[in-house]
Amino acid sequence: MKVNEENELQDLVGKVVTVAVSTCGIVRNGFFTQMSIQGELESMGMDSTSDQYRVVKDECSYVYFDASDVYLVNPLVSTGVVIHTRIDTPPEDEL
Repeated sequence: MKVNEENELQDLVGKVVTVAVSTCGIVRNGFFTQMSIQGELESMGMDSTSDQYRVVKDECSYVYFDASDVYLVNPLVSTGVVIHTRIDTPPEDEL
């Protein structure tokens, strides 16, 4: 993320957001591999310069991510703000 977009994440700390990842980019409806979790966005740092965030529902439902993993913050979704992230999967021979 760019600096102004990182500030956008900091502005969302303490608010309910949805963090989403999908094999189809920002598309979140349809039957394909995707995950979404909704909850309060927390900053993992001790100050506002941290670029590490998380949303925790319970001990089995959570997401941790760095600002650099975010490629879109979409405030125009009917369910609230959606933070679209990417996850790099290791090559199959490394699994």
